[in-house]
Amino acid sequence: MPKRHKIERSANYGYYADVLWCCVPLIAMSCYYYGLRPALLALVAAVAAYLCDGILSPLHAKGYQSHEPSSECFAVLLTMLLPASVPFYVVIAGTVVAVFAKEAFGGEGHYPFHPSAVALAVVGLSWPNQVFFYPAPGTPLPLWDASSAALSAGMNATLSSGGLPTATTLNLVIGNVAGPIGAATILVVAACGLLLLCRGHLKLSTFLPYLILCVLIPWLLPNLNELPRFSFPWTFVRQRIYLEKYIVLSGSMLFGGIFLASEPVTQPNRVSSRVIYGIALGIFAAAMRYMSDYETGFCFALLLVNAIPEWLDMVARRAERIKFTRREEQRLAKQRIE
Repeated sequence: MPKRHKIERSANYGYYADVLWCCVPLIAMSCYYYGLRPALLALVAAVAAYLCDGILSPLHAKGYQSHEPSSECFAVLLTMLLPASVPFYVVIAGTVVAVFAKEAFGGEGHYPFHPSAVALAVVGLSWPNQVFFYPAPGTPLPLWDASSAALSAGMNATLSSGGLPTATTLNLVIGNVAGPIGAATILVVAACGLLLLCRGHLKLSTFLPYLILCVLIPWLLPNLNELPRFSFPWTFVRQRIYLEKYIVLSGSMLFGGIFLASEPVTQPNRVSSRVIYGIALGIFAAAMRYMSDYETGFCFALLLVNAIPEWLDMVARRAERIKFTRREEQRLAKQRIE
């Protein structure tokens, strides 16, 4: 009998597999509020990604690699950022864009921009009414055609206009608010983040600077109509706390920082570079909160900072090389003196 060759898994197989498993409870919570449609959307996205991966992978030399589920992971993550009422053609189109964004640069491990963020930007600009407006939770949606569902803008539309949403803290935590399929249930998102942290996939050197900036900037520069344009950070504390609650517990800020920002291919490799990367991402994400009505504006911020990881690593390597050279020069000079 011919000897079978052992298929070796990709270097990031564990990351993509764990992220896919983390999406299961998020989909389950969304099904609780909207019926089985979110699960069907995720399934369609995963199947479409599998087919597109096999078709588009000949674009690079490696060809199709059945042992790495990155395309399916990106497709499901895209679905998590969409409303439960989104048409199936939008999901399929976004999946094709995500797989193409991966394969066009050489496949798994080589893409500079997060494919899910690229896909959301494309489908969002193409079909904004279907992508950035959400059905109210609590009413099951039809499986195939949810065009009759009443839609509303997310809470970020209220925040960016200087107002405060009216959702209670409990509803924010359990996801009983209008929002994306996977990003609304903050309690489950945080639990998944803890799991990814324990598994070594969530890099605190990226996540903590990002989270600190996302909280610090609105505290120092609150966008609230009831506050003066400029005020000291120790004044109007109650209003600032309410604002921070909605910033942290609504939208895709926490979901994006956990599931997208720590993607192993698109973030820098060095700790110092990741800290700067997280700071830049926090600044751009906060800016999107101010200037964009989109609930998933984080993805646009992520695409902006995805352009600098290689440069950050290059600067860090050069700084380390200079530091090493100076140490060697000091060591040799000390030996000559002795």
